[in-house]
Amino acid sequence: MVENTILLALKDIRELETVSGKLMDKGYGLVTAGDGARVMEQCLKNTPSFIIVDLELPVINGEKLFKILTNNPNTSNVPFLFLSDRDEEVEGFRIGKDIFLKRPYKPEELVEKLKQSLLLTQEGMSSIGTKEIEGSLSQMSLADLLQILHLNKKEGELKITSGGSAGTVYIKDGNIYNAAVDQIEKEKALFRLLRWKEGTFAFHPKPVHCPQRIRSTTGNLLMEGMRQIDELEKAKHLYPAETALLKTRVDTSTLPKGLKPIIYEILFLLDFYPGTADLVGHCSSPDYEVYSTILNLKNRGIIGEVKKAKKGKALSKELVTPTQAIKIKEKIISRWADMLNVNFGKIFIASASPEISKNFFYACKGLPGFIINPKIASSHNANEGYIGEMGALKLYGGLDVVFFSVPTSRSMGPLLKAFSTNLIGLVLLWDERSSEEIPHLVDTKKNLLSRRRIPVLHIYGGGRELDRERTASFKKALKLKHDEPLFTFKGDDEVIVKIFRSFFDQLMKEDYVISGAFVL
Repeated sequence: MVENTILLALKDIRELETVSGKLMDKGYGLVTAGDGARVMEQCLKNTPSFIIVDLELPVINGEKLFKILTNNPNTSNVPFLFLSDRDEEVEGFRIGKDIFLKRPYKPEELVEKLKQSLLLTQEGMSSIGTKEIEGSLSQMSLADLLQILHLNKKEGELKITSGGSAGTVYIKDGNIYNAAVDQIEKEKALFRLLRWKEGTFAFHPKPVHCPQRIRSTTGNLLMEGMRQIDELEKAKHLYPAETALLKTRVDTSTLPKGLKPIIYEILFLLDFYPGTADLVGHCSSPDYEVYSTILNLKNRGIIGEVKKAKKGKALSKELVTPTQAIKIKEKIISRWADMLNVNFGKIFIASASPEISKNFFYACKGLPGFIINPKIASSHNANEGYIGEMGALKLYGGLDVVFFSVPTSRSMGPLLKAFSTNLIGLVLLWDERSSEEIPHLVDTKKNLLSRRRIPVLHIYGGGRELDRERTASFKKALKLKHDEPLFTFKGDDEVIVKIFRSFFDQLMKEDYVISGAFVL
């Protein structure tokens, strides 16, 4: 889009034509829309400089659009001008950034307020972007720069780029509060950034509001980081190659208790990330500690390298498209007014046995954007029955879909209610050996659906296709309608992707907006 492109969305055609003419006369680039769905589509294609929207816009009204777009990282900073026939309070209205005009108004007044807001926004961005220190890592190392900022008790964000990667160090009163690169945080991220020798840095003085996730002093952090980098470089010829595939060679359940948490975490993560680079990246400990532990486990014969990887069918990199992700988020906000946080939804996983739950969870590694809960990975009880967050799907637009394992006992109704915040779906799992537990699954479903209508996935995890007679028997036990699907889960990635694509299709197709009888 050209600079200062305005997205104008009004329900009245005459008003749309009048305001469009005034804006084009002033030289603004313009995109118009007659309903909320069209606004979403245009914002997805190109981010506008400003959005003028009717609060009574059809399909998706102006306030709901505002909620969705301000929670989307690509459009969160775009200012809004709201038009309405009456005085209204817009939830989340940003004083000094957003504008509200009540009809009737003069088009010249609208254009003038728009012009002033754009100037203030541009000046604000310029101020935020002021860099007190900037330069090249080849001229000043990150360690030296952090020492300078520490001695001068600076506060702000230090942005570092190298090649196609970027990271941030958050500094308050000269102390390192946190560091982040890709999905990695804390010491692991900081030590990775310290390894960068080429690239650029820029320090942005600004208040730091992120929680303090690094507690060590700056001096100790830098000494330990440089030590680990030096040790990693010396011993890198001993470690498995980044492209090597690893697997466990012993029954991990026979290992003694009381081992270091990093050992349990690595052995657990191997089921999800057999590639060395992936394993090191997903483990919460710094890279040197992970590589050293892998080498130790390899030397002890607990893990080993796989000679050749099995070639499988390539899967789509997206579980849902960006357009679908936006629609899903809008559907969640529109359907459930009690959502405490529009950036995440929760899917309950109710299983008839810990074994089938474990197998299903392992298969979820094939879902694009799936992240394991690190608390499970670092626990030696990870393979046992578990209640709580197991992992999450990261969808476009900052929406996380959390997988939450729940019990199916009939006495657990109050517990389910306590966990039901932001609930958007339910998965029921069973196999042939645990089919006697189906009544408990049905009770769980009935309990939840009595409070909130949500999509439900019924998944048989027996590892083989069901014949017609057995399918009918299970459908009857689960009280399914004739046209309700019953999925068979075999443990492969393709099936799990199809299952969850079906779930999101169901979530988008259901008319959640009109039906309001099932509010938690």
